[in-house]
Amino acid sequence: MKIKGLLLFASVLLASQAFALRAFFDYKVFNHPTDGPYVECITSFDGATFQLAPADSGLFMAQAELMIIISRMGEIVEYKKLNINGPLVSSGQPEDFMSLERFLLPNGIYDVELEIKDLVRGGNADLFTQKMEINNLSSGIFISDIEFISAYRKSEDQNAFSKAGYDIIPYVSGYFPTDVTSLMFYSEIYRTADVFGVDAPFVYTLCVLDAADNAIESCKKIKREKSAAVVPLIQNVNISELATGEYKLRIEVRNKDNNVVYTKERNFSRTKVQPMDPSMAVVADATVAGSFAARYTNRDELYALIQAHLPIAQGLDRITIDNQLTTADLAMLQSFLYTFWYRRDPANPEAAWLAYEKQIKEVNQAFSNGRKPGWRTDRGRVYLQYGPPNTRAMRHNEADYFPFEIWHYYETNDKLHDRRFLFYSTDLTMDMELLHSDVPNEVKNHQWKEMVRSRPLALNMGDASRLNANQNKDPFSNDELENLWFSPH
Repeated sequence: MKIKGLLLFASVLLASQAFALRAFFDYKVFNHPTDGPYVECITSFDGATFQLAPADSGLFMAQAELMIIISRMGEIVEYKKLNINGPLVSSGQPEDFMSLERFLLPNGIYDVELEIKDLVRGGNADLFTQKMEINNLSSGIFISDIEFISAYRKSEDQNAFSKAGYDIIPYVSGYFPTDVTSLMFYSEIYRTADVFGVDAPFVYTLCVLDAADNAIESCKKIKREKSAAVVPLIQNVNISELATGEYKLRIEVRNKDNNVVYTKERNFSRTKVQPMDPSMAVVADATVAGSFAARYTNRDELYALIQAHLPIAQGLDRITIDNQLTTADLAMLQSFLYTFWYRRDPANPEAAWLAYEKQIKEVNQAFSNGRKPGWRTDRGRVYLQYGPPNTRAMRHNEADYFPFEIWHYYETNDKLHDRRFLFYSTDLTMDMELLHSDVPNEVKNHQWKEMVRSRPLALNMGDASRLNANQNKDPFSNDELENLWFSPH
């Protein structure tokens, strides 16, 4: 199976079928002192997956059509349709290119739809959607979203990437591979002048924390600033010594008594491969030739099976599948398949693979739709990563709610106890997205109850929302959704 339209929404993979078109999407929320909150929608196009057209002077150029539709409660509030040209390049040497669009929007929860088309290749546009939340505070000090960046320089001419006197190129990912040793970011602190006084000195601190919330001493910084309506921050943190794992970057604003008055965090992941990493040991050709992996003789079918390992692949395996194996020959794919399962079960790698292959077939049959195979859906990914749930509450035709499911695990594959996943769908495809979970490193959305409700009062974020944020049940509610979440059967 070949893939068309791979679009990564802040590390979430969506796909349809045919050409291997890839793009990465992210959004970040900032605040203008007089106009209020605005959102930056960033789309990074993988130039290697776009067809090139002849341009001037014997060079070539990719051309993409991008349509951004932002809606709220079913009504379109913003719309842009753009033609994005890639850089002029030599034949066979494509480069990535990027679009950044800003929209002034009030606080609320929105649906973002993107349609992307390769104008050179032609054909229909691919449609992708995701939720977007704007929740800037209305009073007191607060901090914008943290935007990872790949480069910046003093602005010479105002352009789409200009901010605070700099041209800032976003890094549209929360993943930092071994060869990236510096984490650069941009953020803004608001209303320090209102709270501390005009031109008053204050301090902000930076630190990186590991998955257990332990601060990494080599990644700490203390910076002094003067108060203003907007204080821009452009900083970089040396992450060269960070081991493979999950981390978060934390910014804290402190007052003159060194008390924290506001905190902002952003998660990121890091892979650091040592030169002699034993997990990358080469398996002898003879071993692979006599193994179960050699039974797969169709290169495209085998790569499709290997892609279905992404729900359980970690770190370097994920990078290898997404990048190095895209053009690999049959022998290399067979070697990867054997090695992947040998590392997990040296005694019987074939049995381990056949058990997983059976699960792939199960999720493809249960969750596939016209756009993607079952393993690429959120329900399929969770099933493969954590195992089948012990209970699965399905409500697909409730009058007061969008279709939803709540999966409950007594114990997951990785030994977590009493854990839940909430999936829902806002359209007729029944391709349910993961909305909320209490599993570490999974998506958290403390307005899960309001978002599942299908009536207009869903966006009235009141006391129930605060109860949800604290993971407490409303003792006066007889709501079925809450009962299913807090008291699964």
